[in-house]
Amino acid sequence: MHDFFLCPIDIFNYNCKIIVHDDFSIEVQMPAFEEPEEIQDFEDEHGLLTVLSLAHQPCKINGKLHTGISPAATFLVLNHGAFREGEGERLQKGINWLLEKREQWNIKIVLSMGWHALDNPHLLKNTRYNSTVKALAPVLEKDILVVCSNGNSRITNIRPPVEYLAVGGYNDRGSADIKRHVPHTDEPWGPNGDGHMRPDILGPRTYLPVPIHKKEGSMRSVVYYSGTSGSGTLIAGICAYLFSKFPHSDSQLLKNVLKEQGDYIDNYDNPAPKVNVSKVLKALETGYTNNVPPQIKRPIIVENPTNSLQSKCEIERALALSYLVEQSLCSRKDLWMYTLDPTGIVRNIAVSGLHKPAIAKEREKFWAQLHTESEGGVRGLYMYGLLQGATANEIESWISWANDENWSVRWCVDKYLLKYSEFPKFDLTPDPDLIAEKANALNQAYKQYKNKISSLQQ
Repeated sequence: MHDFFLCPIDIFNYNCKIIVHDDFSIEVQMPAFEEPEEIQDFEDEHGLLTVLSLAHQPCKINGKLHTGISPAATFLVLNHGAFREGEGERLQKGINWLLEKREQWNIKIVLSMGWHALDNPHLLKNTRYNSTVKALAPVLEKDILVVCSNGNSRITNIRPPVEYLAVGGYNDRGSADIKRHVPHTDEPWGPNGDGHMRPDILGPRTYLPVPIHKKEGSMRSVVYYSGTSGSGTLIAGICAYLFSKFPHSDSQLLKNVLKEQGDYIDNYDNPAPKVNVSKVLKALETGYTNNVPPQIKRPIIVENPTNSLQSKCEIERALALSYLVEQSLCSRKDLWMYTLDPTGIVRNIAVSGLHKPAIAKEREKFWAQLHTESEGGVRGLYMYGLLQGATANEIESWISWANDENWSVRWCVDKYLLKYSEFPKFDLTPDPDLIAEKANALNQAYKQYKNKISSLQQ
């Protein structure tokens, strides 16, 4: 993933891409002055979708006028080689280089996606140990707003620190009509490794339209950006707009007003509200002044993991089990015991520690506990474990999970089917409303496949 630095007031128009190489040398590219590259798969161009979401020209889509929310901003894209060894050091180098130019380029916002980097996404730690958090510490000292995506699936445990504006998502159903908005079925939320509830705010994460040039032989003129990377992009663009309209605002004030003026989704336990820009604008125009930072909790310190595993605090138990798993100090017998913990976070860590069935009897146990597991992310880990060593004769068991609300479960179904080219293909949709339809299509295709095999055998 790339990190995007936004300068809301475009004075110098230095739209550029900064690349930090493995030897820590820095290369600056100016895409506007270079030959365009051929894009093979537009929807996989994560960085391009992000920038275009913020800055595309006005266009009509289904009769509605859409435009980039902050087209006058300057976009500085930092490519620090994420998800490769040494990424933290490269990110720190790029951050320091950019902060030297902070005043010149009026840098106000950092948008970060995939912030957990190479950390194990299932093992819980205090956020201060994360390499991205360490690298972005100087950014916070300069009162630059850090906007980050909170994650796309409940399979992950780690979440951003409370100092960041963490953005989750809701199912917008491609509509501005708030009556159609519902919770996203696989939205990750809950306490981070410091005990702070995340995310702060929710944005649409299902259908964010981005116009594209029509490809030869194609009628498509739009793609949809989905996931909390899209939601985070939208919130970052809103913040850039607000900084431009209210230049004397500081980062904490914007975080507070966004949260306080948000709308809560009915019958939803997630304490984060949906963003409501109209209410935010009205509050700022009428003199909103609250820039008091949140109370920072004292980090939970685990000195004796064995004792902490008996704690009534779910975060302390999760931190303790994470330490034991990381240090390979937890037996499989104990891991199986913690798969029955009352808290999903702890069960998630336990199943991730098991990784995959070690023997045939464990494989049976994976399937059995998968069927009784209530937490979608934990189901995703059971499925991932079962994907290891899966055989063709399990196909009916796998297809029965094609309608699970957890994306990771359905991803595993897709990967299983891809292992056996003779099996039907599965449309892995990001739209929760289409899950049942795609699962039904797969079931119908499998029936046809079985009938075909049966007729060939006769």
